Amino acid sequence: MITILFQFFLYFNNYDKINGMNVYDFDGTIYKGDSNLDFYLHCVRKYPRLLSLIPIQLLRFIASLPSGDRTTLKQVLYYYLPRVPDILSEVDLFWQTHGTKIYPWYLAQKREDDVIISASPRFILEPICKGLGVSLIASEVDPATGKCIAKNCSGRNKPERILEFYKDCVVDEFYSDSNNDLPMARMARRAYKVRRGVVGEWRL
Repeated sequence: MITILFQFFLYFNNYDKINGMNVYDFDGTIYKGDSNLDFYLHCVRKYPRLLSLIPIQLLRFIASLPSGDRTTLKQVLYYYLPRVPDILSEVDLFWQTHGTKIYPWYLAQKREDDVIISASPRFILEPICKGLGVSLIASEVDPATGKCIAKNCSGRNKPERILEFYKDCVVDEFYSDSNNDLPMARMARRAYKVRRGVVGEWRL
């Protein structure tokens, strides 16, 4: 027990000296817009028949409202995914036209050990994050079925997911455009709010 307490003392005594990671939200933060919505619109333009699903999606959305569960509500949107042929190839095509929407301010300060954490589906963000050479933590959605495999990666779930992947990590800086990310902001040494591509200090 004494050994464990001593290790904790050393860790917190040297906390400010530990080199930590920088963590970024994706949509509206380093990406201009909402990639989840943009991908849906990309698919609708190519496959207009997806519009016929809207009445079903609306009914399911209304039925899911009482639960207030973000994962359930998001899954309503993903109802269209199984109707898109070769969905992963479509994601690659999407980023050929939307990869330019990454904000220049982020590209100028990007580091190899950056972590992107997002509520958008991992299969949508994976290609762009690989291209940027950064790590990704995002919502787990099966592109073949549109089913959520785990809880939506948002709000209080984001710090939990970070600690799943990086035990005992130190977050130097966190960037987001949303107050929903307050739990992540409080986890970081410094937090920054992004508004329309402009970065400012996030006063917690």
